[in-house]
Amino acid sequence: MTLSPLQLAFALAPRLPLGLVMWLARAGAGIAARCGGSAVTRMRSNIARLTGTQPSDALVRAAVVSHIRNYGEQLMLGSPRGACLLEGVTFEGFEELTAATHDGPVVLALGHSGSWDRAGAWVCSQGYDVVTVAEKVEPAVLFERFVALREGLGMEIIGVAKGESVFSALVERVRSRHVIVPLLADRDISGAGIEVTLGGGRALVAAGPAALATRLDRPLFVACITYENETATGADVRVRCVGPVRPPQDTPGGGNRVEALTQAWVDDFAGMMRDKPQDWHMMQRVFVEDLDPERLARARAEHERKNR
Repeated sequence: MTLSPLQLAFALAPRLPLGLVMWLARAGAGIAARCGGSAVTRMRSNIARLTGTQPSDALVRAAVVSHIRNYGEQLMLGSPRGACLLEGVTFEGFEELTAATHDGPVVLALGHSGSWDRAGAWVCSQGYDVVTVAEKVEPAVLFERFVALREGLGMEIIGVAKGESVFSALVERVRSRHVIVPLLADRDISGAGIEVTLGGGRALVAAGPAALATRLDRPLFVACITYENETATGADVRVRCVGPVRPPQDTPGGGNRVEALTQAWVDDFAGMMRDKPQDWHMMQRVFVEDLDPERLARARAEHERKNR
């Protein structure tokens, strides 16, 4: 059976020194940035909309390096050679976040930024339970490797496919437990996303964090994860976490409150992300201007059909 490049990397990387893996990731990122392509072009466009200015070539290259560094760290986490990745993590607002778990679950809205698996592993190493959702990728064996890696670090994983909803399962899994529920939500895959202002444009993000916090009547926090003290062979991780997030005004009613709460956490996330836009690993279409309206309408119709 032929292995995909990522499957091959999963097999080989943990056998190599961490510094070598990170150096190779950085070198490969430099080549990818120079070659360009649709993914790099999309990342450039997304950063421009987030910040309101066109990013320089140097910033785009830094963004590709950040993106591939994250993959390199994922490959090494859980390996004895990658154990030192739990060092160099600074988590601002951790005491406030964990204090909120004393009487039940706390929801944490995240974007695809920095090294979220490394941050999650660090939280688990501090003795806190983490339950999260992961998008299913193909082939299935690759997704199983990602799940095994994260579960080996102490996280509980619920898999979700595009167009699928696991909201009810998530509610039941975390209800009344003293757990942190981080959800990557700056991109919608369900077809039932919420349109918000993200930086300088309108974007479609996942309703999950605000909907879960509202359903459980629990606090919602938001975090931005970035790299700091970067070298050719690695970097530290900085997590900035704020909350509980509240909408600008107390919005009654389930749906309206979820929309207001979503916009509130997105505002916080975008504000923090503008300080280090190269660490936003967004190579997909998230801004409404870039989305296919017919495909979006079909996805929403299918979501409504499944949830009648």
